[in-house]
Formats: sequence, C-alpha cells, structure tokens
Amino acid sequence: MAALVGESDELETLVRRVLDDAADEAEGRHRVSLLISASQAVTRDLDLTTALQRIVEAARQLVRARYGALGVIAPDGGLERFLHAGLDDETVTLLGRPPSGRGILGAVIADDATIRLPRLSDDPRSVGFPSHHPPMNSFLGVPIHVDGEAYGNLYLTERDSGPFDDLDASVIASLAAMAGTAIANSRLYARSERSRVWLEAAEELSRRLLAGELSPDNGPDIVSAALALTGAPTGQITLDDDARLIGTPPADAGGAGTDDATDDAMLTRFVESVTIARELARARVDERRIALADERDRIARDLHDHVIQSLFAVGLSLQSVVGDPTTPTGARIASQVDAIDSTIRQIRQAIYRLSAPPSAAAYSLRARINTLVRETLEGEDLDSGLEFQGPVDTLVNSELGDEVVAVVREALSNAVRHAKASRVDVAVAVRGAEVSIRVVDDGRGLGESTRRSGLENLRGRAVERGGTFAVATAPTGGTELLWRVPWGAS
Repeated sequence: MAALVGESDELETLVRRVLDDAADEAEGRHRVSLLISASQAVTRDLDLTTALQRIVEAARQLVRARYGALGVIAPDGGLERFLHAGLDDETVTLLGRPPSGRGILGAVIADDATIRLPRLSDDPRSVGFPSHHPPMNSFLGVPIHVDGEAYGNLYLTERDSGPFDDLDASVIASLAAMAGTAIANSRLYARSERSRVWLEAAEELSRRLLAGELSPDNGPDIVSAALALTGAPTGQITLDDDARLIGTPPADAGGAGTDDATDDAMLTRFVESVTIARELARARVDERRIALADERDRIARDLHDHVIQSLFAVGLSLQSVVGDPTTPTGARIASQVDAIDSTIRQIRQAIYRLSAPPSAAAYSLRARINTLVRETLEGEDLDSGLEFQGPVDTLVNSELGDEVVAVVREALSNAVRHAKASRVDVAVAVRGAEVSIRVVDDGRGLGESTRRSGLENLRGRAVERGGTFAVATAPTGGTELLWRVPWGAS
C-alpha cells in the first residue's frame, strides 16, 4: 500500500510540475493530455511499435524538444527497434540505417544512467554525425528498464529554450518507465503466443500419432510434421542416431524480441510431449499385436476342440456304414472319409501355424517387406531401393498385408527373371484411404512377349480389392508397376 501511495504522490507531483511549466491553461491541458495519451498507449496498443511511437512523440512535445528517438535493446544486446519523431521523411531516407549505439547513445546504454548535456559536441564521448544529419546541441538520454533489466533508451535533442532541466529529466524518466512497461508487456504477449503455437503443435502431432495417421516408427515423417506445425526452421527438430526426437536451437537463435531460455524450454517440452505420444502409439501397436495373438490362440483351440472332433466323429460314422468298399456306394463313402482325413490334417497344420506366436518381424509389414526384398535379391547383381510412406504398419491389416507382400514378391520376381535390370526400386505408401505399391526397374522394358501371366495376376489381385493396376515404360527406360487398393477393403 505504501508503494502505491508513493507512486501516486510521484505522479501527482509530476503532473503539477508539468502544469506549472505550461505557458497558459490551454498549454497545460495539452501537456496533461500528452501524458494521458502516453500512459494509454501502454494498455491499449497491442502493437509495440505504435505504442512506442506515441510515447516518443509525447516525450518530444512535453519537453519542447525538436527531435526524439527511442531504441529498444534485443535480448542478444543488439538494437531491435529504433523509432524517431521530428525528422521528415526525406531526411530519414538520406540518413539511411539507424544509429548502431556508438558514441553518446552507447554511453546511455553502457552507463544505464540519465545523461543531460547542454551541448552534445562538447562531450568527449560524442562521435559526430553522419552527412545529411540535422544539427543537434542540447541532449537528454534516459535508460528504459524494468526491474533492473535494460530494455532500451529514450533520447531527446534540441530543446527550443536552452538545455534540458530537472523537470525535463523527471518527465522523460516517467515516459521511459511507461515505455519499459509496454516493451515488457509486448514480449510477454509474444512469449505466450509462441508457447500457444508449440502447445497446439504438440497436441496435434500427438493426436495424429495416437490416431494412427502417423507411424511412431516413421521418424522422418514425424520430423516433417513437427516442423510444419511449429514453423520451426529446418534442423531445429531432428532425429538422433537411435531415431529419437531431439530439439536443437538454431545457430542464429536470439533474434528480435525472443528469449533464448524460454524458447529452449518450449522446444524441450514439445520434444518430450511428442516422445511420450510416440511411446503410447507404440504401446497401442503392441496391444493390437497381443490381441491378435490371443485371437489366434482362441481360434486354434476352437478348431482343435470342436471342428476336428466333429469331423473325426463324422468320419467314424461314415466308416461304420461303408460296407463293401468295392461297390459304387461304398467307394463314394470311402472317398469322403479320405477327404475328411485330409481336411483334418490341413486343419492341424493351420492350428500349428496359429499356435506359433507372431514375431515383431512377422507382424510388421515394413519388416516383412524388408526381409522379402533382401532375400529375393540376395545373390542377384541388382542395386535396390526401398521406401515407405505413411502409417504402413498401423493402417494395413494382416490380410491386406499378406496381399501387399505377395504383390511385391511377384513384381520383384518379374524384375529378376525377365527385366535384365541393374536396379529396382520399391515404394510402399499409405495415403488417405489408399495403399499403393510402385516398383520401377531400369531393365529392357515390357518387350513383345505375349506371356504375361504374372502381370495379369497382379491386375486380378487389385481388381478383387476394388483397386487398379497399371504397367508402363519407366522414365529410366525400364518398367514401372503401380498397384493401388483401398486399405479399408475386405
């Protein structure tokens, strides 16, 4: 409470002194309105440049200075903004770049104290003016800071009635405090906006991972999505050697109006959040794998306990009525018993396959295709390339996965046996509601052969699932196969 009373008394004293310094009542009202306008700029103008421009203009008029300027120091120590009042557009154009903070302007920054000079050129710290610069004699420079932290400086020159006095210094100090509040508020708002962007990006990326739109094992796609959502520069979000997401601040961090420590913390929280989402997405894949294994066990038990036993009972009943197997009726019944025995053997083989726990390689379509390509091309004089795009392991079910593996096997076999190629490239992608397989070789092309049973087989597989199959001459001169089906097809 004492602090508030002190601030109120200080402001009241300042207003009274401003009024006493006015030539008449009208000027007094005008000077008070300038103070009010400057104070309102702090709370009403979200745009920092607009608020500071109003403050520097009010400062110039309140102390009857011909020129005024305000410099804002960036977190990295450079000059973030430089605003001025009193200079016409032509002079500003001729002067070119704003001052860099040397000389007496730099002294206000370095000393972090008010400097008041009756004649600027008499001070040994003055470095003179560039060409086209208007003459400036009297000078008043006041630092802008909040809670001991330097934010910038407010400068006035060329007072119309001699050197600046104590009242002028008090007025400008109050306006410098207002400017400090405006700068602090603007940076706080910018920081909250950056935080919002990072938070929303983390939420969206987590949603895509948990919804299966992004595979948790597809690191490059995750990085691309992260950069697009956050607007971060390339290289700020990358993968380490173990395909884990990492955040690396860019080399030129510390740009205008930013806080390195705060931005690093936002980046760290983003990476941690997405990493957790990746682990949860992997856990869901594992849960589905376990559920699949449980279902296989249940089916195997049902086949053994019910289907085989029922078939065995039917077979025994038929054998009991065979009679003479040489008669037509006996022979037919005997053949059906043999068929039942064969079916029982097939079911037992299926039970054995179902009972074998699916390995990660068998469950992962990516791993299966990787193994297929390696085994098919092993020993062949062929270079190869393999690319996956989209949530291949997440959205492609086991039935369609078997079909995809069969298509890739057939396409690779064609390239090995008939194309006489030196390279073959395979790309498997899941985009939208479609699974596509593209196989390109640089071999001799389709040729004139009329025996294309393998290609017709690929076409038939696509048509059965409501998809398409196309074969054409590749840009390399070889053959390009493109097989597409809906991933939701049964």
